[in-house]
Amino acid sequence: MKIMTIQEAFYKKFKRQRDVDALEYHASGHCAHIGKLSPGCKKCFVPDDFSCNILCGIECNLNCAYCPVKKEENSFKDIIFQKRRSSLYQCATTTDLSYTIPSVAFSGEGDPLMHMNVIIDFMKFLNGLEQYMKKRPWYYLYTNGIKADLDIILRLKDLGFDEIRFHTGASNFSKKVYENMKLAVPHLKAITVETPAWPPHREKLFEMLPIIQDIGVKHLNIGEVEITQENYDRISKILPNAEIYQCYGINLYDDGLTYDLVEEVLKRGYTYSVLDCNCLTKSIQRTPGKQVCHENVDGLCAEYEIVISE
Repeated sequence: MKIMTIQEAFYKKFKRQRDVDALEYHASGHCAHIGKLSPGCKKCFVPDDFSCNILCGIECNLNCAYCPVKKEENSFKDIIFQKRRSSLYQCATTTDLSYTIPSVAFSGEGDPLMHMNVIIDFMKFLNGLEQYMKKRPWYYLYTNGIKADLDIILRLKDLGFDEIRFHTGASNFSKKVYENMKLAVPHLKAITVETPAWPPHREKLFEMLPIIQDIGVKHLNIGEVEITQENYDRISKILPNAEIYQCYGINLYDDGLTYDLVEEVLKRGYTYSVLDCNCLTKSIQRTPGKQVCHENVDGLCAEYEIVISE
């Protein structure tokens, strides 16, 4: 693979953005999108001491070529979970959370639905914290969707989840995952697709757009493939001529695929939002920049009714 200079990489990215007249910019330009985003996305762009991501575990039922993580269980997981509980309790009981909608995500180095015991345990704890909060958190979960059948969907609803984000590319856009997404739509406030702009998926990504419109998906987040020691060799064999560049980490340049998809959504008049969840989003999400109150964050996200549990 070829390493681009940051000047070349960013020139290409910003030029492609300028080609899309309808594109909106928030968070000092780090957030480029069309339509109003999921409430869960706001935590990436504004200061918020409560919002967090719970890494459930490493077990997964699929094996993506671009998976960036090393499947190595953290022997200190119980200690990490206990520290997370302690920090959330302290924040909920001492911080004024009325200024924004706090949110909690469940993800992992595997698929969270392989770790339902962790999800149930944490959600019981989090539901108990709501009595101290002026605004109930927005709860959401990432999954490849294979295990998200109706039984799981109803369990997640009963636990208090507002949103499920489906990584459609992980299953190679399987019919089963689309069927599970359709089952989820009547039961959750928002169904989102979050999948990377992986060049070998180009045709299937375009095929996906009308399918998720018909299903009733509210948001589409298009990620950027991150290059790590774990996936570099695999990706090099699949895409030997691909271009990569450094931002926060090392990223695979998608050759404009993300904005090709955005333009298609605009052309067809599809109603879901689209977020370019690229390295710029990740750089603000993972660095001290997240603690800066960036410009233009009001009106970024769609409004959903969020009620404190009785």
